[in-house]
Amino acid sequence: MDVRRKLLGAFLAAAALVAATGGVVLRADAGSVRRAAASEADQLARGIAQDIAFGLPPKRIGESTTPLFYDPQALAAYLKRQHDLHQRDIVVVDKFKTILADVVPGEVGETFDGDRGGEIDATMADGEARVFVEYGDDSPEDMLQVVVPLGGAGNVTKGAVILEYTQLYHQMMAATATARKIIVAAGLACILLVMLLGLIISRSITRRINSLTRAVEVIRDGDYTRRVGMRGTDEISRLGHAFDDMTERLERSAREILAKEYTDSILANAGEGILGVDAGGRVTFANEAAGRITGLGVDGLLGMDTLEFLPAGESNEREVTLPRPDGTTVRVAYSLTGIARDGGAVVVLRDVTRQRDLEHDLRHQALHDGLTSLPNRKLFLDRLDHAMTRARASADSAAVLYLDLDGFKKVNDSLGHNAGDALLRTTAERLTGALRAHDTVARLGGDEFAVLLEGVGQEAAEVYAQSCLDALNQPFMVHGRKAVVSVSIGVVPSVAAHTDAEEVLRNADVAMYAAKARGKGCFEIFESRMHEQLIDKLDSEARLRDAVHRGELRLHLQPVVALPGRRVGGVEALVRWQDPERGLQQPGSFIPLAEETGLIAEIDRWVLFEACLAVKNWQDLAPEASPAWVSVNLSAVELEIPDLTDRVAYALATTGLSPHCLVLELTETILMRDLAVTAARLEELRELGVKIAIDDFGTGYSSLGYLRDIPVDVLKVDRSFITGLVGNQRQQELVSAVLQLGHTLGLKVVVEGIETEDQLNLLTRMGCRYAQGYHLGRPEPVAALIERMTTGSAVR
Repeated sequence: MDVRRKLLGAFLAAAALVAATGGVVLRADAGSVRRAAASEADQLARGIAQDIAFGLPPKRIGESTTPLFYDPQALAAYLKRQHDLHQRDIVVVDKFKTILADVVPGEVGETFDGDRGGEIDATMADGEARVFVEYGDDSPEDMLQVVVPLGGAGNVTKGAVILEYTQLYHQMMAATATARKIIVAAGLACILLVMLLGLIISRSITRRINSLTRAVEVIRDGDYTRRVGMRGTDEISRLGHAFDDMTERLERSAREILAKEYTDSILANAGEGILGVDAGGRVTFANEAAGRITGLGVDGLLGMDTLEFLPAGESNEREVTLPRPDGTTVRVAYSLTGIARDGGAVVVLRDVTRQRDLEHDLRHQALHDGLTSLPNRKLFLDRLDHAMTRARASADSAAVLYLDLDGFKKVNDSLGHNAGDALLRTTAERLTGALRAHDTVARLGGDEFAVLLEGVGQEAAEVYAQSCLDALNQPFMVHGRKAVVSVSIGVVPSVAAHTDAEEVLRNADVAMYAAKARGKGCFEIFESRMHEQLIDKLDSEARLRDAVHRGELRLHLQPVVALPGRRVGGVEALVRWQDPERGLQQPGSFIPLAEETGLIAEIDRWVLFEACLAVKNWQDLAPEASPAWVSVNLSAVELEIPDLTDRVAYALATTGLSPHCLVLELTETILMRDLAVTAARLEELRELGVKIAIDDFGTGYSSLGYLRDIPVDVLKVDRSFITGLVGNQRQQELVSAVLQLGHTLGLKVVVEGIETEDQLNLLTRMGCRYAQGYHLGRPEPVAALIERMTTGSAVR
């Protein structure tokens, strides 16, 4: 057992002794109270027995008294007065323990049976008062009783008086309750104080002993710097002072013993080379690292003049490239520190070859592309900035080409990123080979490159741009597969005319986008109007983004006519933009921009909801003149949205339009992007009851196989087949074949682009059942079309 537990055990024993002492005191106090109560009750009972045996004192002198023992009524009245006065139960029994009187009249005449120990008989026998406990069945607690003999003339015992003193006992106990509480509280306080002192003293002693123990363990392991630093003058503190003095002497001795060995070990094992040089500049000491760094070895260095391998200089911090005897070189940084005592010096050598190589690599990585090793955007802008400064100073010219690969994403997605990386590296090699050696070719990121041509005008810049086109238009072999990509190039022919390098690169980017807009695979010279067009496009995009929320979109409907009766069979929903700056815009002026920016999905959603709502309201307003269906165009973006079916179901449920009244139109090109996914998505829509139409039929892939694989209900023949139809027998046969094909497959065929009566009559004779075009009705606002249809104006 440790010291702390022993100390705590001793204090715990002391606390237990205090607790035991308190218990003895409390027990003695309770006994004293019980004895005092019994004595008081004995005196009272004897006085009552005296009154009963000899009678109450006479009220007047000379008046005789009659013993109450012989007067039951007087005795009962006497006991009642005593009970009312002192609240004590008193019982008088004769020598046969028959109750002569009791505060409870019903008990008179009964035999007293509460004396289970025979105390009443014993008292009447020897005349001594006794106490006992009466255990009553009808009493909530046991009653303390005192019995005294009831004597008469000649000391003859006539019976006994039994007096209950329970209440007296309780009163005395209550009077001493405060004293008992004080005793208990004082005892508890003493116990807590003893335990607290025990904890404090044991902690103080064991803490210092533990401190000494830990210090001894540290010293045992060879660390002589440990001190306990104890305060005080007791035995343990004096032991701590002696210990600190001992460790201080040990530390001093250890330093003196190990100083030379430690210094030699440091010098021998130091990673840096250390040379000791005398006043004449000759090496007097060299460690192993110095011999390894210089390649001369320790023996080769000793006695050498430092000027033979370390050039002199003014600075104490120098860096040189040293040749080694084996023919290699090392980059060494060294410092020279003079020693004042003998005029010598200490030279510290560091091999910084790897550090300098790493710094060079980091600078290269910071300024070059990791994939192609071409300069990156930062380095290109820096060189362009310097080229602009030189061009302004010498009135020379310089040009910049901005190149973006066309079709790179398709190669990257289809063949994988490794193939894309290989294509980019090949692109860098071809561009470098197509240009002059001193021209800067940089990769700006992704599939974008830039070229800086110094000393060339516009004509030469166009020649080099064409060289880049020719070099990159040749097929690429990527992982054994042939890949064909083109490049769009923007050219800024005179960089000196621009404000800074960023502006030059931005304008070249604008010209590159103009080349893409022209058809890709070409180059465009930057003109100021291009920038204005770009700004205008950005402005249009910003306004278009808010068009839906500001309520600027308009829904127009164009009728689809059933032939030959020329009644309205259905309508096609078309969108217009009420641009607050340019007025009502046709789809061709903003739909391409919406598709490019991703806004087309939001516009499609708006058209779908508004078209369903408009046709439902029309059907409710004029059922006999309303269309049987409404066609809504879906873009490629909308078809790729995972919850397209839920959106269509929501529009139908919200507007109340029957699913059979909705036709969703998609072009052949969109349908054929991913045939399996497209077919599954369209099947989900058809399960809602929605019809699917192929728009511009015959202008896409022109493959009839998808009519078997893709669930469609309607074919819309493109207007290009109708233009020039009249008088062209071959074209008529083609259109007739398409009509027969659709009808044979059970599809509804709608011919678009009807602009003349002759075209309509000819199609009617061919068996055309549905037609659409300006001749039959132009797209117009919903309200205007409903009014025209319901007032009987109908179609032509």
